[in-house]
Amino acid sequence: MNQARIVIIDDHLLLLSGLCLLLNGQEDMTVVGQADTIEKAKETVQELSPDIILLDITINDDSGLHLLPNLKAMSPDSKIIILTMHEDQQYLQKAMQLGAAGFVLKKGLDVDLLYAIRSVMRGEAYIQPAMLKTYISGEVEERAAAKPKEKELILWESLSAREKEVMLAVAHGHTSKEIAEKNFLSEKTVATYRSRAMLKLGIETRADLVGLTLRLGFLLNE
Repeated sequence: MNQARIVIIDDHLLLLSGLCLLLNGQEDMTVVGQADTIEKAKETVQELSPDIILLDITINDDSGLHLLPNLKAMSPDSKIIILTMHEDQQYLQKAMQLGAAGFVLKKGLDVDLLYAIRSVMRGEAYIQPAMLKTYISGEVEERAAAKPKEKELILWESLSAREKEVMLAVAHGHTSKEIAEKNFLSEKTVATYRSRAMLKLGIETRADLVGLTLRLGFLLNE
């Protein structure tokens, strides 16, 4: 199994230690470097060119967001996930505009972080679920006028390929067990894709989903 090579940039030593224990305990992840200053971060990333960079939004009173473009220039193939205590949409929007692949709140540095790393390694973006709906709503307002169908299409395009696949299967009436067996997934994984996609789309029931896919032309009205 190929392991995701990870560099952690954070000036909180206890957090660094805890993250190393968490990530090195995963079969598909390994921490190859750490940095607690801006200069050391640049040196480490340039030397190692990791798959994933976990970047604290604040490093010794400096901004991790200011560092982000430099790291991307040094290691273009590295995917950067921002770590922060701040539930502030401005930080989130700025990070994504600068090219971050993920945004995780420090209070979710266990299951959410592991899911974020695996999502990013699959080529998907990851935003903390607690902040996702507001972020997408802001993006929709900027990119679409008041046309409901256009807004719905933008929301649909925010889904990953796997989330779209699961949502269409649900809309066609397939159960989680059937979807899991067809795609060689666990039912729990299917449920996770389903709940995250429903959150992104701003819907709550299968009836809502069927209506949306009908309006977008993805489901035949029989």
